[in-house]
Amino acid sequence: MEGAVILKAIGLLGFGFLFVWFGFTGWIHRREERISLVEAALLKMSDEAPLPHNRWDRAMAYVQPILCLIFGPIMIFLGLILLFV
Repeated sequence: MEGAVILKAIGLLGFGFLFVWFGFTGWIHRREERISLVEAALLKMSDEAPLPHNRWDRAMAYVQPILCLIFGPIMIFLGLILLFV
C-alpha cells in the first residue's frame, strides 16, 4: 500500500475519533454558557462582560455535537476501509 493512502487513512481515523470525542463532550456540556478563547481574551483586556447567548447560539449547541457524532463514525469507517482494503 502506498504511503499517501496510509497517511490519509490515519488522518481520517484521527479526525474521526476527534469528532466523536468532541461530539460526546459537546453533548454533555451543551447547556453550559461557553465563550471562545479569543472572545475571553478580548473581554479580559476590555473588562467587559460577555453578551448573553441568543437563539442561534443555543441551537448550535445542540446541532454541532449531533453533526460530530454523525460524521465521526463515518470518518472512522472510511479510514478503516482505506487502511485494510
